[in-house]
Amino acid sequence: MESKNSIDINADLGEFRNEIQLSNELEILKYISSCSVACGGHIGTNKSVRLILEECRKCGVAIGPHPSYPDREGFGRRKMDISLKDLNKSLRKQIQDFFEIANSLSMPVRHIKLHGTLYNETARQENLINLLLNIVDSIEDKISIIGPTNSLLEKIVSNTNIPFISEAFVDRRYREDYGLVDRSQDGAFLVPLKEQISQARNIVINQIVTTENGQQIDINADTLCIHGDNPNSLKLVKEITDMLKKENIKVQTYSS
Repeated sequence: MESKNSIDINADLGEFRNEIQLSNELEILKYISSCSVACGGHIGTNKSVRLILEECRKCGVAIGPHPSYPDREGFGRRKMDISLKDLNKSLRKQIQDFFEIANSLSMPVRHIKLHGTLYNETARQENLINLLLNIVDSIEDKISIIGPTNSLLEKIVSNTNIPFISEAFVDRRYREDYGLVDRSQDGAFLVPLKEQISQARNIVINQIVTTENGQQIDINADTLCIHGDNPNSLKLVKEITDMLKKENIKVQTYSS
């Protein structure tokens, strides 16, 4: 693989529950190039979406909705017994609300990124992939899909006219099949900051990632994800951008 001279860094924001978390999110915006904003499925209100979008505009950060299963109680991280019809209705409502706010601010929407369990399930389930593609196809503006690298979702989207932005995680442990180790399992998260920085460096510069079993696998990512609800997210993104600067790698919005 060719070495990269730039990388997109995205964060999932609009997930704050108090002023301290909000302040943290607003600081993160100073270091990233793309932002996916929670829009009511797992958390978020029209007010919180507008607040984050206004700050994104000030910082020149690309935006997109971050819809999920309608599961505020479980923060969108539980499996849900929901029909495709009801899920379609919920997702379209979340996305429509987001677009209305973005349009009122005259802000272009660059991408869509699903959240939590829906993100992981859509990566590998064809019925959910088709649902997502139908929704994106129905949007008048051309937007990209952010999803996990080397996934079934990437394979199928790559055969459509919809741009795909492949994503990698700096704080999660990978399996050999490029899936993430389940959150319920020990070792699912890279906890020490230095391990997260090391994984970010390997993904961007060496284009490899070390799996849960110690195997190194090739990985090609267009964007790195920073979880806004990670208590160390601000320190993490600062150190990642410092590391990239030393390597002469720019942080900039990915153009598919």
